[in-house]
Amino acid sequence: MDTSFLKFLRCPFCEGALSLGGPKQVCLEPEYGVLSCNCGRYPIVAGIPILKKGYIGSDGQSSEEVIALIENGRRTDALFSLLTPPGLPPSPSWIRSLPSISGIHRLKSVARKRSAREWQEQASALLADKEATACNFLDLYFSRNKNMTVRDYFAFRFGAGRYLVGLSFAASVTRRADRALLDLACGCGHLTSGLVQHAADRPVVGVDDSFFGLYVAKRWTAPQAEYLCCAGDKSLPFPEGAFSAAFCSDAFHCFVDKATSVRELKRLTSDNGFIVLFGVRNGLLNHPYTGLALPPAGYEALVADLPHRLMGDCEVLARYVRKQGPSLAQSAEIERLASEPVLSIVASHRSEALVDYGTFGDWPHARGRLGLNPLYVKETRNGKGSVSLRRSFPSPLYERLNEECESYLPISVDVNQSLWVDLANGRQTHEIGALVDQCVLLAIPERYGNPNASRTQSMASDIAHPIVYSLGIEMCESFICSAPN
Repeated sequence: MDTSFLKFLRCPFCEGALSLGGPKQVCLEPEYGVLSCNCGRYPIVAGIPILKKGYIGSDGQSSEEVIALIENGRRTDALFSLLTPPGLPPSPSWIRSLPSISGIHRLKSVARKRSAREWQEQASALLADKEATACNFLDLYFSRNKNMTVRDYFAFRFGAGRYLVGLSFAASVTRRADRALLDLACGCGHLTSGLVQHAADRPVVGVDDSFFGLYVAKRWTAPQAEYLCCAGDKSLPFPEGAFSAAFCSDAFHCFVDKATSVRELKRLTSDNGFIVLFGVRNGLLNHPYTGLALPPAGYEALVADLPHRLMGDCEVLARYVRKQGPSLAQSAEIERLASEPVLSIVASHRSEALVDYGTFGDWPHARGRLGLNPLYVKETRNGKGSVSLRRSFPSPLYERLNEECESYLPISVDVNQSLWVDLANGRQTHEIGALVDQCVLLAIPERYGNPNASRTQSMASDIAHPIVYSLGIEMCESFICSAPN
């Protein structure tokens, strides 16, 4: 972490300056340390300041408990206090089906601690592997809870239409940016990586309430950015006018305090900045992940004091696949937006900046190291060096929630086996250009990995061997007998 980033911050609770204190710090890159202000202390873990009070750990640890681990030199313990998935099921798995009676609670508590230790041992081995990728870690994090829907949401994000919508805005409104760029609720850093590619020498800052997502972003997805863990819909720890543009992707509809969030974004982008909220759910329509969505008129009311535009995400995406930027010269009619499931809201302190952005010189999704769109799998077509790339969604639910991909991604395309050699050597061939035009190839961070690779398997089998089960019953009886009345 650059120490100048710490000087850029202020306390979100008292607005006081933050100073680096606690144990001896590494002067240039304080990956673990303590920030102090007039009202409290906040830990820095793995280079990520955590400006939150109260319970911040995955197992209910307080900020002071995490600080104590850092001050006692227990950096790994501090990291895993924040990184271990909450609610891991007991290990071994047969304990889960036992009745919740006196004595069994103790056994399940011990089994949950064992499950956490097992996960931490696996995570330690993965983090020590220099070849490990973001997708490897996503597999490990979500597989024990079998929460593969959330895993797929993150792992396949580069293939989703909403990522191209974000790139459309990033490549357009940042052209005149002269200050830092903010990615609010940045998740695992997918849009952050795109912002880095379009930011030139300007800093990019990712903010999220989830330490897990920030860790993935900082370690693998977009390590060039700076990150901060704090609430996204409360006071934000930055000075007025700190950013040329603030982006929020697929999250604003989930915020409880939307009014505070927008007021903060207006403050942070004062003078000539942009606010770009996209992937925002329409509260008039049902959706499995609507969150706390508002109707289009409700979103418009939040930015009514600034020049602003509302439109459907589908419109931005349709222009993007024609290699055109967003049309911001005028808003869509509120009545027409009533049937749009996903919305974009753009506001600026300068009305002259809200224009129709024309044709891109180069594809925004081609900036960086090209790789295969994660929604494609390779299949051998014949023995003559031809390979078929087939569009494949990770699940029927993912396909239903991302059906817009079917409007621009071909079902399959045949390529030469030599394509992979050309990609590895950075060659720009006609075949590669054609695949970029179809969004079959796009820029993906080098250490992101392949989400289609086999997923990490849980150490515990879902069906215990009869002898193990019998031993478990004996353990249960022992716990029951020793439990207090």
